[in-house]
Amino acid sequence: MNDLSRRSFILSASTAAASTIVGSVATAYAANETINVACIGTGGRCRHLMKSLAKIEKVRMTALCDVWDVALAEGQKLADPKAVTSKNFKETLALKDIDAVLIGSPDHWHVPLTIAACEAGKHVYVEKPLTHDLAEGKAVVDAQNKSKKIVQIGMQQRSMPHLIKARELIKAGRIGNVVKVHMTWNRNTNRVKRFPLGVDPKSVDWASFLGTAKKQEFDEYRFRNWRWFRD
Repeated sequence: MNDLSRRSFILSASTAAASTIVGSVATAYAANETINVACIGTGGRCRHLMKSLAKIEKVRMTALCDVWDVALAEGQKLADPKAVTSKNFKETLALKDIDAVLIGSPDHWHVPLTIAACEAGKHVYVEKPLTHDLAEGKAVVDAQNKSKKIVQIGMQQRSMPHLIKARELIKAGRIGNVVKVHMTWNRNTNRVKRFPLGVDPKSVDWASFLGTAKKQEFDEYRFRNWRWFRD
């Protein structure tokens, strides 16, 4: 599989994953009802998934939330023309007509947003990775169990045909008794020039972006390359 076809496959798989939660929610509603979805964290990844949601019949993206004005404006181009916008996720989750949320925020917000969405009575599709620490998982599971809502985590890499085949081979004992697995993952991402700089600090709710991270002055590089900073 060449690079182009591999990339196309991954994008196709992620598109299918994005519609899973909506399809599951739709089965719980009458055939003539519309599913209202809120999109939280409307950056590039979220907008890719929003393009898929826009193609699903009787699904409306009626609320958008992001801490950056630019991402919020780009998201508005894909959502319902009357979509409610906010920089505060609590305001978005408080909307009574929202059935499900699509969480495409930076990784460090995945756990608190998923828990908050469950507590608000919303179904959830949240992008991977869900947690930074295994201990965070229990709080999410507890919130989901208590709310009884559907929570789907993006995991197209775990659903690829070659990984499914590997699991089948292991389960069938084709490679013997497996007692240890050692893995590595290389993103092959440019750490210096991943995103163009030039963000206006006034357009970002920096305190909300930081969340539980230590208070610090606005740092454009950290804002645009948040995966390189574990705090």
